[in-house]
Amino acid sequence: MTGPLRERDDAHALLAAEIERARAGTGRLVLLRGAGGTGRTAVLEAAVRHAGDRGLRVLRVRCSPEDTPVPFSMVLHLLGPVPEFTDMTPGGDDRGSAARLWRLLRSYAAEGPVLVAVDDVHLADDSSRRWLAEAARHVDRLPVLLVATERSQYDIDPRPPGLTQALSPSLVRTHTLAPLSDAAAAGLVRDAFPDASAPWTREIVLAGAGSPLLLHALLDDLGGTPHPDGVPPVPDSCAALYPGSYPAAVSWWLNSAGPATADVARCLAALEQAWPASAVPERAGSNGPAPDGAWPGGWARERAWATGAAAERAWSNGAAQERAWSTGRASGQAWSTGQASEQAGSTSQASDQAGSTGLASGQAGSTGQASGQAWSTGPASEQARPAGPDPEQARPGGPPRQGAPRHALPHPPAPASEAVHRHPHDTPAVRARRPAATAPGCRDVWGTDAVDAGRDPQAPPSPYTRRPAFPESGEPGLLPEPREHGPYPHPTEPADVPYPPYRDPYLYPFTAPAPAARYDGRPGAASGAAGYGRTDPPAPTPPRTTLRYTPAPSAARGSAGDPVDVLAEAAGADPVRVEGWLAAMTRLGLLRPDAGGHPRYAHPLLRDAVLSGWPRPRREAVHRAAAEAMLRRGDRVEAVARHLLRTPAVGLSWALRVLRDAVTVAVHDARPADAVGYLRRALDEPLTDDLRQRLLTELGSLEYASADTPAAIARLAEAQHLPAEPRNQVRTAVALGTALAGRGEIRTAMEVLRRTEGRLSAHPGLARTVQTAGALLSDEDLATRQQVYRWLSETGRVSPELVGTAGQALLVRYAATAGLISADEAMTRVRDLLAQPTDPLAEPFLLGTAAAVAQWADALDEAERLVERGLVGQHPALLHPMQHALLNTRADIVASRGDHARLLALAADPGPGPGPTNRDAHALMALVHTGRTDEALRLADRFDLREVPENWELNRYLYARGVLRAATGDPTGALHDFLECGRRQSAREVVSPVVTPWRTAVAEIRLAFGSGPEALALATEELRLARVWNTPRTVGRALRVLGTATGGRRGLELAEEAVRTLRDASADTDMELIPALLAQGRQLLDAGERGRARSRLREAADLAERKGALRWLTQAGQALREGGARGSVAARTGAGALTGSERRIAELAADGRTNTEIADLLHLARRTVETHLTSTYRKLRIRRRTELPGALERGGHREREPHPDPRC
Repeated sequence: MTGPLRERDDAHALLAAEIERARAGTGRLVLLRGAGGTGRTAVLEAAVRHAGDRGLRVLRVRCSPEDTPVPFSMVLHLLGPVPEFTDMTPGGDDRGSAARLWRLLRSYAAEGPVLVAVDDVHLADDSSRRWLAEAARHVDRLPVLLVATERSQYDIDPRPPGLTQALSPSLVRTHTLAPLSDAAAAGLVRDAFPDASAPWTREIVLAGAGSPLLLHALLDDLGGTPHPDGVPPVPDSCAALYPGSYPAAVSWWLNSAGPATADVARCLAALEQAWPASAVPERAGSNGPAPDGAWPGGWARERAWATGAAAERAWSNGAAQERAWSTGRASGQAWSTGQASEQAGSTSQASDQAGSTGLASGQAGSTGQASGQAWSTGPASEQARPAGPDPEQARPGGPPRQGAPRHALPHPPAPASEAVHRHPHDTPAVRARRPAATAPGCRDVWGTDAVDAGRDPQAPPSPYTRRPAFPESGEPGLLPEPREHGPYPHPTEPADVPYPPYRDPYLYPFTAPAPAARYDGRPGAASGAAGYGRTDPPAPTPPRTTLRYTPAPSAARGSAGDPVDVLAEAAGADPVRVEGWLAAMTRLGLLRPDAGGHPRYAHPLLRDAVLSGWPRPRREAVHRAAAEAMLRRGDRVEAVARHLLRTPAVGLSWALRVLRDAVTVAVHDARPADAVGYLRRALDEPLTDDLRQRLLTELGSLEYASADTPAAIARLAEAQHLPAEPRNQVRTAVALGTALAGRGEIRTAMEVLRRTEGRLSAHPGLARTVQTAGALLSDEDLATRQQVYRWLSETGRVSPELVGTAGQALLVRYAATAGLISADEAMTRVRDLLAQPTDPLAEPFLLGTAAAVAQWADALDEAERLVERGLVGQHPALLHPMQHALLNTRADIVASRGDHARLLALAADPGPGPGPTNRDAHALMALVHTGRTDEALRLADRFDLREVPENWELNRYLYARGVLRAATGDPTGALHDFLECGRRQSAREVVSPVVTPWRTAVAEIRLAFGSGPEALALATEELRLARVWNTPRTVGRALRVLGTATGGRRGLELAEEAVRTLRDASADTDMELIPALLAQGRQLLDAGERGRARSRLREAADLAERKGALRWLTQAGQALREGGARGSVAARTGAGALTGSERRIAELAADGRTNTEIADLLHLARRTVETHLTSTYRKLRIRRRTELPGALERGGHREREPHPDPRC
């Protein structure tokens, strides 16, 4: 270790004082203790230099493991060549040899003061250690100072007794070197890199882990090669370090700790790689004490985060040692509970680190007494514990005593009234055909009885629920009664049968995020994964036949749980020792608690250094052992699956089940990338062709959701060529066709569907479903659409049954957009189709099409129900074209209601392709309506329409961009977009104004340019088509523009009719009523009827403010000012329109005060309070007192502070 010493002034002062004491003729033994890398040798060398400067004769030696077997090897090296010892043989007269060596030391002392410096005395041979301890008893009358350094660190294997075990505390001064504080480490970093930023410095401090050795090694690596920017980046991998001093220092630290400790350290590093990234350690934290709640359930709380001053207080005066070892009891007996005898013997406390943090053994230190006091009067064994309740068991959340069952996390017992939940890995007490908990929205689409799948079985039946038209193979009575079998067999069950017979073949047993539970009792002792050839886990606890157990509290998603048991089993170590080691390393700074309180390496670079050179098979064995242990104790499936991701194929059925359950959880949480990883790993397991086909279909669908379209298409194409039952062939073909269409390869998609349809000649119902999917996907290409709908129309007229209910619904939609039928007729036909039996695979097409038609018909509530029902039926792990269509319809419904905030939230989800989507078009118009034109322009600039394939969503986007251009003063650009939208829609035979009313938009631009006749012709045609569909929204909009284009008295009549039609509509048509009122108000102003005009304009302003349509609100205010109105129109409604008195009274009322209380508090008459509240209700547009808090919060004027009493 190089570099200056920090925070070692107390050690230097102690040694300087003892040197002066030796010069005065009184010697002593000084023992410098510390963990590996804390700088014991550096402090000893400083003492040697100081002693030489003060005139002492220095005798120094550094012990090594090679000299341990040779008697008196350390003393002989220390005292120099001794002629009389040249012929000494091992096993000779130790007492005589010791006496002669003592006489030699006395002869040196007779010549002058002597400093005997022994480095790493824990490596010395036994004879030399006894000689040194005996010398310490006699040097108090000699000018001899004995200084020894001893490694004192909590290890998995208990160390031999310490040097001072049998010495009286008065004969020895023990000083423990604490780890570097963050402040001291930061100072060293700044000395090496003066220009380093604070975050960079913090990274280096964390990687240094409080160890001077590691910190200096890392600084040497980072400073060894000049960096262009002056300060090199902090890597996460040791491969980026040169010359490699840091990994070499970590390797030395591991070797000095022993093979068992090194194995546990590497196992922890390997396991940490599989822990969720969201729970990284607090890399901005300090090395000081953590809050009391940093460790969940009190796990090692007192041990890990005591202040560190306990050791200095306990041992500075030596009194504790005198009490602890007055009987001369052997350390091996004193610490039979598993504590390191080395640490216990030398200081009668747990290790240097453990002692300095208050860490005693799992039993001895729990009472807070010094261990020597606790055990000085009786046999130091587990049976000699004081009578009475176990202090650790009595403390809530404390660690269990040795041999007691350990839970994943300490938790309080569940109340008697709490419902008992079964963990998904538990063996069921009664046979069930499927797990009771399926993810909300995760339909059992792969199961043969998919009807009602995805719906809560406790919920009332949906009004749209129907039984399938065709009998399903999974219906009761068609299959033999399944055998009773738990969802997870014994881990040794082979994987030749991926699912027990009772399960639906494609059921996703969703693991609900309920409190995880574990089996009663601690897993038996296991050999761990020490051998590479291990394939089977230890035998699990026998399954219970009841639901009686104490559930663990709910943890954060993906929590790694208590790592002690898992780490102990993976490494084949004693859990008690592992728990103590984790606490000790946390106190030293090598580990730090993450957000969940679990110990992790302080920095990824440190973790990588620990893993360096560890063979891959060993790491894989550790992850498999961890997965098996976590499965047995009932951890969450994703926590288990993350370890399986780092193992080769297990070949047992439980692994495949865990991975598939993890897929379901990830999909339900909208994490397709995680689900893709689990599925890719699942494909490594032994699979039948049928199961592989299904998993490939799911994987391709999820890769498409993760924006990896090429990989998705490759997976789906591979799945299509594998044998599968017909229904699964349909699902794969629909998914592949959707992926190809999303990429613009519509013709290839249609060819895939046609080939699949040809293979389904024996299944006409499934063939019709494939035809319907092709018709829906044909919307992406003009020529293909014309061809498909031509055939569909001809077949539907002659034999409607050949196109099925979903195909007929598509024909209704086609007729609606072509302006051939009315809304009432369309809804009548759609409702008839919904009442007919439908194959489950065709049902999504029927629901999505019916929802779109209902939205156009202004049956918004019915459309919303259909959308929600269709989305529930969509399996989130399967790609389906109706998923995107249903989301588009949902956005259409929200836009029809004028909910701009929700519309913008819906548009935040990216579309399946690079081009603009229907939701992007709605977002563009919502930004325009809310006055955020700058944001709208930035959104429009994101898309290059030259690279976008022609489809119906592009047409809607062109209309929306025309609205934006018209609002930003670019009427020419707006006219171009509207005309282009109209041209494309007409080519697709979409002439009805129900989708994109481009004619009215063009007419308004023409009027602005002074082209009245052209505008009148367009508006007249729009009204004709609108009356065919005949909904208030389309008719009222067309009447508005036609009235403006007509002008005069007839124009006023048309404008009045437009307002009346929209105002009397049963649906929410405010987004059309506002511009209709504005147009009528302007026409009335032109006609000189200013009173009526102001009334209409104020109504428009009120509606615009309610809808948040700032653009129309501004236009209404401008028109009102032109009509002679005074005051700001925006100040008439909303929370901003409240006066000070009204706001004060409203806030008191919102806080629950009665009118009488408010009157008394403000010294007002009750009638005055009521008058103010009436005015407040009108301005806030509410009717009830209970609506006050929400209305004030929305307006941003609700006071957060309590109202002071005005009388004070």
